[in-house]
Amino acid sequence: MRAFWDALWAGTHRLTLAEWIQIVSAVGAVAAAIAGAAAARSARRAARTAAQQLPEFQKQVEVSAAQSRAADEQVALAHEALNAATTAVREAARARTDERAPLVVALLEAPQWPPLVDTTRNRMPYGNEVRLLDRRSVSQAEPASPARSFSRGGERNQLMWFRTRGVLVNEGTTTARVRLDDEAQFVAGDSPLVRNPNIVVPPAVGIPTKREHLLRPGEMALFEWGAGHTIAEWADACEKPDPPNPRGACFFTITVFDPFEHGTFDHIHVVMAGRPIVPVDGSFDEVGLATEESEAAMGVTIFPTRRTYRSDGPRKEPLPWEETYAAWWRQNGRRATEVA
Repeated sequence: MRAFWDALWAGTHRLTLAEWIQIVSAVGAVAAAIAGAAAARSARRAARTAAQQLPEFQKQVEVSAAQSRAADEQVALAHEALNAATTAVREAARARTDERAPLVVALLEAPQWPPLVDTTRNRMPYGNEVRLLDRRSVSQAEPASPARSFSRGGERNQLMWFRTRGVLVNEGTTTARVRLDDEAQFVAGDSPLVRNPNIVVPPAVGIPTKREHLLRPGEMALFEWGAGHTIAEWADACEKPDPPNPRGACFFTITVFDPFEHGTFDHIHVVMAGRPIVPVDGSFDEVGLATEESEAAMGVTIFPTRRTYRSDGPRKEPLPWEETYAAWWRQNGRRATEVA
């Protein structure tokens, strides 16, 4: 070996600078190759080790995924249990509230026939105007007659309205405060709608003529309601019945309150509808009152009572007749007719 290095050293005295550079480069290349080979061997060992460990990693990933799914399922079950518990508590609270809440039932007679026509009105009363059931208003109205006809563009702007009576009976165990909306008022008197000896009918002086009344358990209160449209609107409802035309219907709401802070309030919604105005000789150029009450088919619909719990907070639900007349209102707008 020493002889090799001596020979190399002896030969290097005769090398040029360029040759020295080539030798150095070659030595560097050899060193790099040796380092690369060592790195490759290390990489192969690491690869073999990783290949051996990969199944374990995969198992760990699968176990972690299963644990995550189980945790998600537990969270979902916990939410369901919480919702079920919340619902049960709410329903139990509502049941306790219902036990002490008043239960007011409404009954209404058929609209009185014939209707009344007020030549001084061209719409239902607004604001502070004389109410429809005021004595002055009733005295200036006249019963409509089938003998009179109304030409198109003539006196069809006169108000034709119906009057009907109803009773409210408190079948609950708590006193109720009842409020009548729209053109309605409590009156004294009796009604053929109720013939129950267990129902206490207060004396005539006990029911003032107003919109609110305290109804004790077992008591009954008589009220009257008036509503209508112009003759032109009634005629339009008969001439254009599709989609269902609200100009042939009148709407009314009764609200019932209980005295408890966390109690209830109920809404009783009523619709009166029919075809009192019919064409003369099959033409709507001339219209008049239906000859027979049966032809007018006037009727009253009382929808199921809607109960709201104060503990649930305010909520807005569509009125029960919204869907029936929704298509007409979309085409014509709500201001095109008088609705409650």
